[in-house]
Amino acid sequence: MTILRPALPLGRFYLDRVTRPDTRTLIAERMLDAREDYLRHHLVRGVPTMPGCFAAELAAEAAQELVPDLVVTGLRDLSFESFLKLGGGTGLSPLRLVARLRGRDDDAESAVVDVQVLGDVVSPSGTVLVRDRRHFAATVVLAAEHPRAPRWAPWPAAEAVPVVDPYHVAGGAVRLSGPFVSTTGIRLHPLGVRAWYSKPVPPDTTPGSVFDRFLTPGLLLDGLLRLAAMDLVRDRYIPVAAPTAIRRIDLYGPANDAELSALHVPVELISTPRGPFTGAEPVTRGVAMLPDGRVLLQIKDVTGFPTGYFDTFTGEHVDRSVVEDGRPLTPPARVGAVPI
Repeated sequence: MTILRPALPLGRFYLDRVTRPDTRTLIAERMLDAREDYLRHHLVRGVPTMPGCFAAELAAEAAQELVPDLVVTGLRDLSFESFLKLGGGTGLSPLRLVARLRGRDDDAESAVVDVQVLGDVVSPSGTVLVRDRRHFAATVVLAAEHPRAPRWAPWPAAEAVPVVDPYHVAGGAVRLSGPFVSTTGIRLHPLGVRAWYSKPVPPDTTPGSVFDRFLTPGLLLDGLLRLAAMDLVRDRYIPVAAPTAIRRIDLYGPANDAELSALHVPVELISTPRGPFTGAEPVTRGVAMLPDGRVLLQIKDVTGFPTGYFDTFTGEHVDRSVVEDGRPLTPPARVGAVPI
């Protein structure tokens, strides 16, 4: 697979002002402003909110800027501690991306960088209420080149159960539209969940736009992350979940959403095993792959919790208590998925 990269300022969408206190540290500042218009398509309780997996992009950009002679090949121990929401005093104080070089090997062909995304909590009147609140953190792995992509073994044939994507149905805590509709054809397999990457960045996107400038495929990661919690609970309810951590992301090539959307072959997303977030030890694995089985990227071990559920019988979102207290509800027909 060959991807031609356009001559764009890749990897600097979230870097406005960069300072280097010493040779091992970088601090980048970024105001959240009109450039975040894309977040109107990612609403949490009606408020534009940055997806947790965009922490990968923030961290990757800061680490790449600190170690520009290497490329980002993965991330480890991503934590989503305080999601970034627009409005209020958000635009009155910049985000601070603090990157510190943890180590670099003797042959200079690999490095590890720790990144924190910090921000002050500011009232609408401009009063600083909390300084350096941590939103995200991640460790970034860099190398001279990307590792060789593994291949995904085909799953055995089995009946697949198509389900709706609850994040695209009005009435839930999280509502996605526009470019965040990054999956299609979601179906449940006995071994996990399958979907197609919808290639949400059209080819005629203005050069230099948001997703043209990313280092990572943030929209694909967001879709793959949502599959990790997809299941039918009590043969009826689909969780709407919020992630809190990802143990590992591996990137097997330099491709963002604009570049992947331009591919002339389908990209399949797989998450295994099936099952909603329970708080138990995470064992999930998600991959994006080409038709020949070559893996573009993978995520491992996602942690999170359900914020609510989508009722496939009624087509409505319901609170956690409706599902988790075990009350019996059995209307006669399913509207959100075919019967198992």
